[in-house]
Amino acid sequence: MAYARLRVDERPRALVEARVLCSWTEKLKGLLGTGPGAGAVMLTKCSSVHTFGMGYALDLAFVGERGEVLKALSSVGPGRVASCEGASCVLERPSAAGPWLAEGEHLWVCGVSAEAL
Repeated sequence: MAYARLRVDERPRALVEARVLCSWTEKLKGLLGTGPGAGAVMLTKCSSVHTFGMGYALDLAFVGERGEVLKALSSVGPGRVASCEGASCVLERPSAAGPWLAEGEHLWVCGVSAEAL
């Protein structure tokens, strides 16, 4: 299992740590079966997600191939579908108070590991 640490250019102290999901089955499941305390995940080669079967809301960020946040959504409830044309990956986390990613911000990978960072 791979993990990534991402920095936000516009907020140098902001970090997003996420488990990287690459396979079709990993991405289909996403955070399904977890609780609101689960960590963030990154769905690679992905531009659309669903929240069917989820027991809690998600915060989502659709990211383009150059690391730009194309679309950011907060508190997407269960039973929904969200997508963004041009996105190459999606970051999702259980909805939480506090800062999340915003459209127009830029992410870059500052660490990758086979274990949690």
